[in-house]
Amino acid sequence: MYWRVLRTVALASLTAFAASPAIGQIRADLGPVHIRIATDAPPRAQSEHRPARPHQDSVWIGGYWDRQGDRWAWESGRWEQPRDRHSRWINARYQREGKAWRYEPAHWSDQQLIEGDDYQRWKSEQHPNHGR
Repeated sequence: MYWRVLRTVALASLTAFAASPAIGQIRADLGPVHIRIATDAPPRAQSEHRPARPHQDSVWIGGYWDRQGDRWAWESGRWEQPRDRHSRWINARYQREGKAWRYEPAHWSDQQLIEGDDYQRWKSEQHPNHGR
């Protein structure tokens, strides 16, 4: 009798655990993504090995250069599951603007992309009479 009850509890616990979402899939709202400005160009992309897809719904996010403070830092490629079935991954973008580089960080399509403080400041310095 004891083993029958223990087996039933264990089976029910396992079923509940399997039905709940995995911890790695739970995401908080990351908020807006800020467009930045850099005085130096990002380095060349690094070569990476893509491991096997861990889950059918996983999306490969290739490595990219991210602006952290006043330097570029490499973000390694990884597999992630989309935030929802309509989300798609948007790669980082680097665009020359005069003597600087406009940097749009990589992000999910459902995240808002806005101009960061440093980019707004730089833009107003480049075009002081713009908007007057």
